[in-house]
Parts: sequence; C-alpha cells; structure tokens
Amino acid sequence: MGKIIGIDLGTTNSVCAYMDRNEPRVIINEEGGRITPSVVGFSKGGERFVGDIAKRQMLINPDATIHSVKRFMGKRFREAGKDLPLVNYKVTEEKNSECGFEVGGRTYTPPEISAMILQKLKRSAEDFLGEAVTEAIITVPAHFNDRQRQATKDAGTIAGLNVLRIINEPTAAALAYLHDRRKSSTIAVFDFGGGTFDISIVQIDRDLGEVRATRGNNALGGGDIDKLIMDWLLEQFRREHGFDISGDKVVRQRMRDAAERAKLELSAALDTEVQLPFLTATQDGPLHLQCTLTRAQFETMALPLFEKTIEECKRALADARLNVEDIDEIVMVGGSSRIPRVKELVRDFFRRPLNQAFNPDEVVAIGAAIQAGILEGEVKSVTLLDVTSLSLGIEVEGRKFAKLIPKNTVIPAQRVQLVSTVVENQRTVKIHVLQGENALATDNTSLGEFELCGIEPAPRGAPRIEVKFGIDANGIVNVSARDTRGGAHGNITIQAPTGLSKLEVEQLREEAANYERDQEAATAMKELRFQVERHLVTLETFLREQGAVLHKTDVSELEQALKRGRMALTKSSDKTNLEEVGAWLKRFYLHLSEKINPSSAIH
Repeated sequence: MGKIIGIDLGTTNSVCAYMDRNEPRVIINEEGGRITPSVVGFSKGGERFVGDIAKRQMLINPDATIHSVKRFMGKRFREAGKDLPLVNYKVTEEKNSECGFEVGGRTYTPPEISAMILQKLKRSAEDFLGEAVTEAIITVPAHFNDRQRQATKDAGTIAGLNVLRIINEPTAAALAYLHDRRKSSTIAVFDFGGGTFDISIVQIDRDLGEVRATRGNNALGGGDIDKLIMDWLLEQFRREHGFDISGDKVVRQRMRDAAERAKLELSAALDTEVQLPFLTATQDGPLHLQCTLTRAQFETMALPLFEKTIEECKRALADARLNVEDIDEIVMVGGSSRIPRVKELVRDFFRRPLNQAFNPDEVVAIGAAIQAGILEGEVKSVTLLDVTSLSLGIEVEGRKFAKLIPKNTVIPAQRVQLVSTVVENQRTVKIHVLQGENALATDNTSLGEFELCGIEPAPRGAPRIEVKFGIDANGIVNVSARDTRGGAHGNITIQAPTGLSKLEVEQLREEAANYERDQEAATAMKELRFQVERHLVTLETFLREQGAVLHKTDVSELEQALKRGRMALTKSSDKTNLEEVGAWLKRFYLHLSEKINPSSAIH
C-alpha cells in the first residue's frame, strides 16, 4: 500500500503533507512551492491550468478562472448569494438548484473544480514520493454541514482518491499541536483562513485530546477582507475621476489582486501604496489609480469582521462550559490570523500567549498527515476525539425540529428516538433528516428524507417507530427507522439533495482519469518534440561551425537530415515516428562528429 497523504483543501491555497518516519513533512509541488493556489483556469482552446499559472491568468481572463470554490461546496444556488460578490466568474443554477460554474459553454459543479485541484496535489505527491498515491485524508471547516462534507468526499473520489477520513481543520491543527507533546493543557485553535473561520476548544491530557466545543462561520475569511479593500479602492477611483468602473471584470480583478497584496503588506508595514496604472481610458487619455492605505484605515474598515471572530470565540467557550481563564494557549491557524489587529484582539480577549510556532498556512495539512500516520499505524501515541459542530435530528409534528444528536457530541455517535403517527390508521411515515440549531424545521438544513411504509393501522399516536440516527467519524450521517410493533423498517445513507449521484461521481471520476491520461500523453509528446528540436539545433550549430571542413557529401546529407527533422515536427503526430527520427538525428550527429574529431566523439 502506498503513502496516505493529508490534504488541506483551502479556499485560497491548498497544501499536501505526509508522514516520514513519524515526522510530518510538506510535499513540494511541481513548481517547487509548498502551497498551491486553489485556482483553476481554462484557455480558449480548452486547456486546463491549476495553481500558480491559473492564478496569474485571473488578471487577464477572470471569466474563465475559478477560485474560492470552497465557498460554494454543497450549496444550493439560493444559498450562495453572499458569496457571489467575491468572484468574477459566472455562477449558475444547476439541477436541484445546485451551484454551477459556466466556462466556455460547459457548466462545472463545485466538486468537479475541487477535484481538479486535488488531482494537481495528487500528481505533485506522486512526483515527490516517487510512487502512486491513491488514499488521502482531507480537511474541511469544522462548521461544514453534511452536504458540504459529502461534496468534498465526492471531489476526492472524482480525483481518483480513496478518501479515508474527512476531519475538521481546527482538529487537524490540534493534532499537529499534540504530536510529540506530553503535557496537559486546554487550547483554543483560532482558524482564520481565506474563506472560513473556525474556533475549537480542545482539552489535552498528555497524548489524549478531546474537542470540547467548536464554532465557526463559513462565510468569513480573507476573501471578505480583500473585498472590503477592493471596494475602498473603487471608491477612491470614483472620487478622483468621477465615474464608476466596478462593472469591468478585469478592473475588478486587478483591484482584488492589489487589495490582497495591500492586506499582506499591512501585516508588516504601517502603510502601503497602491499603484494601478492604465485601469481604463477616456477621450482625454488613460486613467490610473495611485493612493495610500494606512494600517489604521484598514483596521477601521475591517474591524467589524474581526470582531465577528471574537463573538464566535465567546460562544465556543460557553458551549464548552469554560471561562477565558481556563484556556492555557491559543494556536493561530490560517493566513488571516497573521493580521496584527486580529492577533491583538485574540490576545486581549483570551489574555494568554499566542502559539505561532506553526506555519499557519501548513499546520492543517500537517495535522491531516498525522491522522494519515495514525491510520497507517505509523503514529501510535496520539488520540484525538472530535465532535459534531451542528445538531442532527428530524422534523416532527408542527414542522418542529427534534434534535437527536446535539452539537458538540463526540463522534462517532448514535442516538435512538421513538416517534409516532399523526393521523388515524396512517400506513406511511416520512422521516425528514435535518441539521442545524433552529427550533423550526424549515430554518435548518435539509439532508434528505425517506418513507417508512407498511405500518400496521392504528389510532393516531399508537405506533412506536424507532428512529436510529448515526454520524460516523467523517461526519457522514446514516439514519434508519423501524416499526417496533409491525416490524417494518427502512434506512438511508444521507446523500446531499443538491449533490451528485453515485453514477455521476463515477462518470466524472472516469472522465478525470481519461483527462489525466490524455495530459500524460500530451506531455510525453511535448517532451519528444523537444528532444527532436534539440537535435535539430545541435545539427544546425554543427553545420554553421564545421561546414567549411565537411565534405560536400556530408553537408548535403546534413541538410537532408535537417529537412527530415523539420518535416517530422511539422507533420507528424505519431509518437513512434518522432522517436525514430530523434534517434536517427542523434546517431547522425555522432557519426559526423567522429569524422571531424574521432577522439572527442560522444557515444
């Protein structure tokens, strides 16, 4: 069995890691970087780019570049409203009201785009480790619901990965903290990433950790901060030049890129200068934007977002039934946790030191790798008990929500509840499975429903129907129901109502595998053509430098060889033919070299 890799599939960037002799290590991608931008771009010719190349394309072709896809995972189109201003590409409504991304006449689902990012990480891991990779641990925000977790698992399957476990991001960070430590403490994992925020309270007793409570906001992250700065830049331009350019997608992308750079620079400097030349043009000539943003201005505009993280921290402490004084240490996770004002707010609230020993961009992937090591048997000294972040239950009479598994219950977990009929001689009971915290069923997230048929006729309220509700270590829900009197039974493995069917996932997995094979073949052809071109350049150089001392016959043969090689490059798409031409050109060059200088011929 190959290595199990740990993947932090992030909103802005993704990271991959593995265990090497009980030590977690980050995998270097094909471009030589430790992090891979979670961006997918498409060319007009249908070619696909993932990572740094795709991120560079965003500035000139935002319509065909998908980013921040994590914000749309497992969501209906009507649920994506507040995420739409964060992106420039077209988000459409797919079947079952699911979100989709329209590019070049085709619509992609969020799991498809995420699968492309995972394929890139998988390929990088295989190149780095020198072996096939088929199994992975993937992290998700703690506040992801069942639909979002299932969508993430589907993305892994499409990418050709067997997803052994879905774990919460702050839990993964806690695993990294717990690894090789032998002291008891209560820590707060403050995870402020590119698209989501999570806070988890974890109690550690030597090599055992237990998540006491977790809270979060899936619509709060670095992307929201970038949008604030971008809107400020647009307003500066409007004030200076007198008109609004927010409708230009390329301009908006340039400003978003400048906003992200300004945010990063203000973590180290007290002010930053934004220079955006040639944003647009009028009859009087091109228009530019040059302005200065101070850290004080930035903190003032972003403070309401920062304060939302502290509100979630307060709720998490209340859920854990702990006080601020009970927290020993705060582990900072996620790129947005680097912002000085954020660190100041967290330090002031908890009145405890901030643990910044970990790279906030990598610690989640490292924790996922440790979880992989636990499953492989390589790591035996760490145990961490996770919890469900949302309550799970069913709809009951009056369209109310009956909780069966309350939030912050240690998982895996199972609960049983008795329900009954609401009308006389009712033969069928519909079991509607929900997730959330609201008293009304309609205000919670619907995970799915099924019908229990064959109930024996009886007065209203007489039947006793046993509903068994389970949630596994991945956060995936299973529900079964049984009529205790008549014996009728039914069950459901919750499938996200807005998600992909098993058949669709399998079809997309095969399509993705075919694409990878086609890409490998295309890369092999490019390499082969490069080799032929290199031989031709070598022969051209040889002719230019040695033509005067060559026999006329050799010069004629050399010119014919060059002609044959150029024709092969122009007309041939046959791999075998190019291989033969390349080998023949190499032999011909060695033959001529030996004629000129036998002692220096290279064999």
